[in-house]
Amino acid sequence: MLIQRAIDGVKLQFGRCVPLLLLLLLANLPAFAQNNCTVSPPTGTCAAPSPVQTWCAGNNLNSTCPGGTSWIGFSTSTPAAGSWTNQFEGLDAASIRSSGVSPRPQPDPNGGVGPTNSSGVGQYLEFSANYVQAFDRQTGHGILSTRAGGAATPQPIAEAFVPGGKNYCGNGSVDGIATYDRIDNVFVLANIFNPGGATTYYYCIGVSAPSGSVPASNLEGSSNQSHWNVYAYYLNPAIPHDAAGNLYFPDYQRFGTWSDGYYVAWDLEDISQNYDIVGFEVCKLDKADIVAGLSSNPPVCYTYIPSYIATTAGSLIHTLLPADFEGDNPIPSNTAGEYFLAQVNPSNPGSDAQCTTAPCTTDQLAFWTWSGFTAGAGPTYINFPSSPYTPGCYNPKHPYDTICVPEPYGGLIDGLGDRLNYRLAYRYLTAGSSGEYLAVAQTVQEDATTQRTGVRYYAIAAGSSPSIAHLGEIQDVTYHLFASMPSVAMDSSGDIGITFTVTGNTSRGSAMNYDPSPFFITVAPNGKVGPPVPILINSGASGQDQTDDYWGEYVSVSSDPNDDRTFWAVDEYMNGNQTGNCTSKVGSGCTWATRVFTCKKGSGC
Repeated sequence: MLIQRAIDGVKLQFGRCVPLLLLLLLANLPAFAQNNCTVSPPTGTCAAPSPVQTWCAGNNLNSTCPGGTSWIGFSTSTPAAGSWTNQFEGLDAASIRSSGVSPRPQPDPNGGVGPTNSSGVGQYLEFSANYVQAFDRQTGHGILSTRAGGAATPQPIAEAFVPGGKNYCGNGSVDGIATYDRIDNVFVLANIFNPGGATTYYYCIGVSAPSGSVPASNLEGSSNQSHWNVYAYYLNPAIPHDAAGNLYFPDYQRFGTWSDGYYVAWDLEDISQNYDIVGFEVCKLDKADIVAGLSSNPPVCYTYIPSYIATTAGSLIHTLLPADFEGDNPIPSNTAGEYFLAQVNPSNPGSDAQCTTAPCTTDQLAFWTWSGFTAGAGPTYINFPSSPYTPGCYNPKHPYDTICVPEPYGGLIDGLGDRLNYRLAYRYLTAGSSGEYLAVAQTVQEDATTQRTGVRYYAIAAGSSPSIAHLGEIQDVTYHLFASMPSVAMDSSGDIGITFTVTGNTSRGSAMNYDPSPFFITVAPNGKVGPPVPILINSGASGQDQTDDYWGEYVSVSSDPNDDRTFWAVDEYMNGNQTGNCTSKVGSGCTWATRVFTCKKGSGC
């Protein structure tokens, strides 16, 4: 049985009223970076040259984009009749394969839910394996199609950027983002693209646009055409080079919506050092012009590369998460600005080298504000020495190897224990303990012998001096199953909703659930934990027969704009035993699937 472990070490069953430990911030002074921005690579917190807008198209008569007012977007169709309760099938390998394409093995599902209009029309937009689909909220069926009025078919994310952006927005990373911006009421799609396979990188972003009387929040559009404002930015000028002159590889983008911009971050990986992560880059995009469909101002970017990477394997701090707004309460005028959070990985005592001798524990998170980046500051450290943790799947001999989560029929997948998992949910609460809050989760090690993993989650009081409001862990001490790959959101009452993956081991699969299988759980503001909800039950065991390494690096949860209480989540599972990778030769053995599901605190979770 899954249990919740309070940080004082007491093991308790889910369903009981469990107050989580309230921790005070013990040290929150900013650590100013030792900046040396004139060397290669630049170290510390350094301003980077701006990416170059190479193309854009705005779907309005006043657009100043080179793409003009020509239609850019997706063809749509009326959703098939149907209904659903609590969950429906999202994107999957089978539907992608039916369109004549061999699916990728790594889904990385994430998405965002928009509101319904007066006629009850609304959508959930999902990205998975470089494809997108918009699902009708009433029927659970897709509306994006290859041709206007045609059958619903998953669409490549690149389709949002053609014809004008086809030279920039091809060969996308699997790390795409689909979300809904509740501040400006638009859907967002974004990804890093590597057209031609060379070391040439573009960041492409699109937002849904109104079409006549149809608002941007309704992806059905008009005349079976969903309209989008789309932008392509050439990243190479903004990405630093290593000491040998090689361009760092921009990987694993994270995204956040804020009132004054869209914020995106990616890791910087050294291709000459086995893709060690040396730091990250963060950029602020001109949201106002993007939403308006006008030619945008250049993005503003900063890099963070610690000086010690010259003598160690890589940075202890990477995979920065920008805060992602949700809710109806606007960001207060006295906010400290856009917030960012990252994990601080364990180091050898007295050094900046990655920990290589067990036990490898850490008791810090790294916190920034946008004004901190602009001032050249290093992170503020949020410390919790009474509650240290070991990152999930941490291997002292190979710190960047976080692959240890076993599949029920063979193979291992990556627990991503070296980073906080997408997304960093932001909300301004006016009821109860009012103020600005952040919620986030990560995969941690629960058993040093078996490397069994669990999920740790945080609620953080934000501001210029952040503090831990509460934290807790989810693990299975009964069947010793692995929990990993979490994502969180926060509702208007301050409840945290968490989706995560549960998987078996080589000696015991699950007789009741798909395995790996998505679960969901809620945590109240006072720390009371709801029951764990299995999303798929009584379906027989399934899993991967081989090591694909990457089960997926994203899942996501967001709150419903309709009531601001219902959580919408998407997670992945195996719909049958996967006998091979998703290649042209064995594509029929690719069985990954995703599930979109909802849960409201007090109604089953």
